[in-house]
Amino acid sequence: MYPIDLNNSPDGFELIEEKDHFNPKKHLQLEKPSEIYSLKDLGYSEEIIGNSPVDFAATSVFRILSNEGSEILLDITRKLEKFTTSSQRIARNVRGGVYRSKFLRDLCLSDEISIFLSDIAGINLSPHTIPHQLGHLNYNPLEIGENVDKWHVDTLMFDYVMFITDPKKNKGGQFQYFYGTKNEMAEIKKNNKQVPFDKIISPEIPGPGYAVFQQGKHVVHRAKGLTSPGERITMVNGYMASDPSIKDYTKFGELCNVDPLEIISKEFTSHTATHVKKLLEEKILDKKFQELSLDSVKQLENASEILRSAVDQLKKGKKDMEHFGD
Repeated sequence: MYPIDLNNSPDGFELIEEKDHFNPKKHLQLEKPSEIYSLKDLGYSEEIIGNSPVDFAATSVFRILSNEGSEILLDITRKLEKFTTSSQRIARNVRGGVYRSKFLRDLCLSDEISIFLSDIAGINLSPHTIPHQLGHLNYNPLEIGENVDKWHVDTLMFDYVMFITDPKKNKGGQFQYFYGTKNEMAEIKKNNKQVPFDKIISPEIPGPGYAVFQQGKHVVHRAKGLTSPGERITMVNGYMASDPSIKDYTKFGELCNVDPLEIISKEFTSHTATHVKKLLEEKILDKKFQELSLDSVKQLENASEILRSAVDQLKKGKKDMEHFGD
């Protein structure tokens, strides 16, 4: 069961008017990517790879939505545009859209997509249990040339970036990722150097409903601005490892910059409680007496660490959003 009832939205998050219900048979058209890059390909060390849940880094472009699904989602995101806010990184975005749109909510929680992405990444994945990490929408800045988002890594572990508008109708607005490591990018920016052209991958997006999937905590990426007037909307949907013994990766302090504090605090607390509850149920409570071992002690320590980390983050509150600039 999802940790928060998305049918019971926070105050001020009224549902928009929708004509269609999400139907995976009609609205999805899942097609596997032709290429999959590993963390090793990007230059990450064996130590970092060993401390990551999987060696998967990113994919080439692949399709998620059918033509009909793309048309419906475009209509929904246009209706949600009036709720845009801004942050230190992004001029115009909408978060919490799953509280306002049932179609968006059901798309983001789709089992079909979760299974599809799990197969690509080589690890069982579930939709993120912080609702504001579902269906994040980016809209092009009103100022021509201003980047949609700066070079950064994500505040969650796995996500896909999907184009909702047709990128072929625009000039500029490319999604790009860095064929290298976070430390490489940090060193480039520290020395005020240009990012090498041959290190930037700008995948060609055939149309709306196409996406790139990545281990966002490791893959440095950005979204370029439009160079002439147009409409650019993308959606980022977040995922986490289904195995509760895999360490959580959520940057609560940074989320405080983009989400209402009272809502993200509740979501993060529920997310943590759900994580620990699942860990205890799957790794300890279901064991028979003769199977109790040092592993149970390890998982109790793991649960304790998760709780301590969450309390720590809640007490510290807001922190600056990390990014590498334009």
